[in-house]
Amino acid sequence: MKSDSIFKDRLYTLPSSGRITATETKIIKKILSFSKCDIKVDKISLVCVEEDYDFYHIYSGSNIFDLKFSLDHESEKFNREIKNTKLCKSKSVPKYVDSGVVKVGDKISYLICESNRSESLFDYGRSHLSSNLDLFVDFYCDFASNGNYKLLYKTLLSDSMKEEDMKSIFDLDQKSYIDNHSDYDKCENIINQLKSDILSKLHALPKIYTGNIIGDFDKNSVFTEGNNFLFKDLRYGCRGHVYSDVANITLYYGLSKPIEKTLLQKITQKMSLTAENNLYNQFYELELRRKALHYLLQYLKEVYVYESSRIEVIINLIDSFSQSFNRVCKIPVIRDNREFLLRNIAEPIIESSDKH
Repeated sequence: MKSDSIFKDRLYTLPSSGRITATETKIIKKILSFSKCDIKVDKISLVCVEEDYDFYHIYSGSNIFDLKFSLDHESEKFNREIKNTKLCKSKSVPKYVDSGVVKVGDKISYLICESNRSESLFDYGRSHLSSNLDLFVDFYCDFASNGNYKLLYKTLLSDSMKEEDMKSIFDLDQKSYIDNHSDYDKCENIINQLKSDILSKLHALPKIYTGNIIGDFDKNSVFTEGNNFLFKDLRYGCRGHVYSDVANITLYYGLSKPIEKTLLQKITQKMSLTAENNLYNQFYELELRRKALHYLLQYLKEVYVYESSRIEVIINLIDSFSQSFNRVCKIPVIRDNREFLLRNIAEPIIESSDKH
């Protein structure tokens, strides 16, 4: 998929992601005063707004802290990240400082970690990973060699499939809107086929675990200063096999076949594992469908729930989808519906100006 065709003859003004509102400042100061930390705030910058939390950098003298907070203090994913961060003792994960629940009108949960001047690998340049594989493998395996996460990969994916349900995601008006502009039943059938494939392949996986895994990768999963790699998104952290992470990294960052092969070999050797190409292919095919499911559902949500208002999210989604588009099109249900998906799901995300 060529993203240049999507943006041709269109002009967009992106919001400033670093701008902090008075409400945000009030919440952050309330969190810091409530926490066990003695942090004097010199500067606050917004890193990103995720589905499950807002992520900020807090500058205090020569120190930098990561602060995440969620307006849903019962968020399962954010609470899992807090727990995983506290449990992890790897050099590859920011050091845990404090977490808790504070009342600022409503209850807000938060997580504070030590940080540095790193930026997301997505922004720093994905080629940095390919050209520094040994360094990446060192930091990744330092994380993966731990085995103290209790939640199993199979359990995590099985539970997540229950959430990926179009009937519960979209209300009646949104379903009608999808039907008017596309074909709701066809979209649902494609989604359900992907879910069925994932669960079938998940069931076929042997119960083999190598230790902790990241579980999923997105724009703010990996950070770097150039001489290190840090994993800052542990919402999907669980006990699993490193092969699932290798497949996930390959798909999200668009690694070439030679780089994928080298990364797989290096991690296998570093973890003292026996190379099992057939097992890796099983994980790869599962993760490929998982990515396709995520992209398609997220596309539908951005268009029909958020009404194409989150331009930065849309651009990141298009960019990440383009990294694995050719691979995703090899999935039978995607290949058989390729033209429909491009015409009815991908293209409506950003409408051309002559449609306004």
